[in-house]
Amino acid sequence: AERFYPSSKLCSCCGNIKKALKLSDRVYRCACGNIIDRDFQASINLKGYGERFAS
Repeated sequence: AERFYPSSKLCSCCGNIKKALKLSDRVYRCACGNIIDRDFQASINLKGYGERFAS
């Protein structure tokens, strides 16, 4: 993924980007109801990124 891809700021459910998310925020909470560990969220998003662009 590109250097500034927002993998941990991007909701894996609805695609909303939370720009104000601080590094100290370890749990991602989205308005759509998604509540998930920030690192796990990033891994889901990076997996999806790889699947879309690795072909």
